[in-house]
Parts: sequence; structure tokens; C-alpha cells
Amino acid sequence: MAKNESHKKKVLINHAMKSMRQKLRSKEKRRAKRKRMQGISKEQIRKQQENERLRLQFRDYKHIEAPCCLSMVENTEGTLAFIGRLESALRKREKVFVVLKRVDKIASGAIVVLLSIMMKFRANRIGFNGDYPRNKDARQYLVYSGFFDQLYQQDGDALSLKGQHGIFTHANKVVDSRLSDQLITNVSRLIWGEPFRCPGVQKVYIELMQNTNNHASLRGPNEHHWYTTVTFNREKKKACFSFIDYGVGIIESINRNEKGKFWNKLSKIMSVLHPQDNGDFLRLLLDGSIHKTATGEYYRGKGLPGIYKAFVDNKISNLVVITNDALADCKHETYRTLTNKFVGTYVSWELDYNNVKLPYQYDYNFDS
Repeated sequence: MAKNESHKKKVLINHAMKSMRQKLRSKEKRRAKRKRMQGISKEQIRKQQENERLRLQFRDYKHIEAPCCLSMVENTEGTLAFIGRLESALRKREKVFVVLKRVDKIASGAIVVLLSIMMKFRANRIGFNGDYPRNKDARQYLVYSGFFDQLYQQDGDALSLKGQHGIFTHANKVVDSRLSDQLITNVSRLIWGEPFRCPGVQKVYIELMQNTNNHASLRGPNEHHWYTTVTFNREKKKACFSFIDYGVGIIESINRNEKGKFWNKLSKIMSVLHPQDNGDFLRLLLDGSIHKTATGEYYRGKGLPGIYKAFVDNKISNLVVITNDALADCKHETYRTLTNKFVGTYVSWELDYNNVKLPYQYDYNFDS
């Protein structure tokens, strides 16, 4: 009996000691945690907990971080490098979690690029998700664009979103002149107080839609979506447009399309015009020199020369073209070759109070 009592006493003492050690360890952990958290606000603690939750929830996803400035124009190389990592993951069929928390500036063109990439992941049934920017302005801009509405929408293969606060985003596969008419009517009313016709904007949209429909894919028409987004700045009375197609890109199309107008004429173009690089080649495409050299006739009013002419004639402003590894910033007369490539064509332009407008009932010719 004494032995049993002694054994029970030892068990109780060991249990008490073990419990005491656990309490001490817990106390030390709490003390260490308080020390780590000293000077950190409750909001910061909440964000850390949220980040940890996302890390655990999407631990089998590849986390790809966006640059602080996510803009096709203001941070072209950084944004294209980020897009390149997403494209690489898509080719490897890796699920992706887009890390946007450090983004403090995001532009509409970058948003529509993200949307178009997301559609690619969805079409291939590959997981695609992401978080929000911590920066309040960047976060609101992304939310108002409708990006997250589409991200968490489960059905549908075509994007058609109307954002808030002057942001509109849309996608299609065909030439949609009615859409451009509606956008121009709404934008002109915003800028000038009443609807006007804006031949420059209409010209750009029709040419880009047509190019995507006919030439963006080497396999045939209607193979790819085109994407557009429009932002309105009421204070500056200015609208900013972005258009993207994810085909092969203009320069690649010229080099690879055996049915194209420049096929078998590249050697003549190179020997006569001597473009220094693809940036210079894009300049010659825009000003019509390549078409004139290849055909002997000025390419009046169509394609890239028609878009560039709309800029020269003050029908649009701030024209920027990015395709493959070439960039053209027409306002600053900058034409250069990029380190990072864009698989497709990105075009942005603006319409402001000083651009050419026509009375709404005026029957104008797009090619004039």
C-alpha cells in the first residue's frame, strides 16, 4: 500500500512539474512575442496574420510578386519582367498567386494585362489568385476596375465588366464598332459637356480590333480576345485608353506570317531603310516608310500608319505602342528595343480637351 501511495505521489509530482514547465515555456513565448510586437500597431499585426493565412491557404501556388509601380508605360521593363514570370508559370502549368501587396501605383493598362493573363489561366484550368495592394489608392483603383469581380467569378469565358469611378474594362474577339461609338459618346460628354465624334479614337479602335481579328494569330481570325480599358479624369478633362491583344505581336507577325503583305520583302526593307533595331523598325512601321518601301505606295489611312497619323493630326494624344521587344513613345519621339518582351501588342493613347472633335451629326470619313 505504501508503495502504491509513493508511486501516485511521484506521478502527481511529475505531472505538476511538467505542467509548470509548459506554463513557463508558454510564458516565455508570450514574452518573446510581446517583445517582437513592441511598437507594431494592431493593424500591422492583423496584416501579418492575414499574410500568414494566405501563405498557408495557397502554399501549393507559385507566388509571383509585382513591382511597386505596375505600369506598362511608367515602368515598362519591370512590368514586362513580371508578366514574363506569369507567362512562364502558365507554360509550365503552375498555379499562381499574384503578390500585389507592395504595389503603390497601378495603371489601367497593367490591370487589363493582368485580366488578360488571368483569362489564359482560366482557359487552361490552372489556378490563379492574388492579394490586394496595401497602398489605399492602388487598392481602390484595382477594386474599382472590376478585377476582383472577374477573378472570383466562376462562369463565362468572355470578360465584360463595368467598373466604378470612371473605369471601364471590356473584352471581345470581334470588331465591335458599336462599343467604340458608345465609349466616344460618353467620353466626349465628360470632356466637353456634350457628345462629339472623335475620329482619332474611332480610327485607333477600328484598326486595332481589325488587326487582332485578322493578324494577331497566325492560325486564323477570332483566335484571341482583345482587351480594352478606359479611365476618366474629370479634373483634367482627359480620358486614357489602353488596348491589348495577346497574339504573336506586330513584329513577330511580319517575320512569321507567310500570307502577310511584307513576306519575302524584308530583305529589301532592311537594305533600303537600315533599321538599327526593332525599336527603329517600329518607328518605320508607324510613319509608313516600311509599307512604302515594300509596295512603292504610301499606306494611307490604314493600320499603324493610320493610328500614327491620328496622333500627328492631334486627333489623339500621348500615343504609346509596345509590341514584342519594341517600344514607341510618340509624344517624346522615343523608339527603343526592350530587354523584356511582350507577347502581343499593347497600345495606349489619350483624348483631352485640345484634341480634334467633330459635331455629333457630322458625317465624317475615318480615312480622311
